[in-house]
Amino acid sequence: MIRTLTLAVVFICFSAIVFAQQHPASGIQKAAKEFAQANMEEDFETLIKYTYPVVMEKSGGKEGVKKALADAYDLLKIRGMKIISFEVGKPIKTTHTAGEIHALVPVVYKTHVPKGEIVSQTTLIAVSDDATGNWYFIETSGLDPKNIHNYLPTWDYTLGLHFDSSKEFIASKSSE
Repeated sequence: MIRTLTLAVVFICFSAIVFAQQHPASGIQKAAKEFAQANMEEDFETLIKYTYPVVMEKSGGKEGVKKALADAYDLLKIRGMKIISFEVGKPIKTTHTAGEIHALVPVVYKTHVPKGEIVSQTTLIAVSDDATGNWYFIETSGLDPKNIHNYLPTWDYTLGLHFDSSKEFIASKSSE
């Protein structure tokens, strides 16, 4: 009886480890929610933490990314705009390539603008290095099939990323 119970416990633990390895996207949701919250709060340190290292390098390191983020948020403020929600969906596709896990994560975010709001739908590329298990994100709105390898050298086109996003303006009721 004790032997059977011990074997069952070992099997359950082993199964949990194998399941976690087969479903690498399990950590994406937590990281993506932190990334989303950081976007809402203009938390540059957390956004830098989740910036893919190649993107950070091409953007001038941490200080370059911080300046670019500050400039982008300042421009939003000057235009009377503010991100009011940032919803991250479940990863829709994952692949393992060149020591990394890549996943496509749908995102819907709303931005308050004068006289209404803009609802934007886009995709994040989530990348995890097998060695660290850390997740990083690349926003796809500035990417296209010709330049993605500049930012993600190990990109696997079989994921079928659509390099477009949609935006919808919704007028506020008070402006009608």
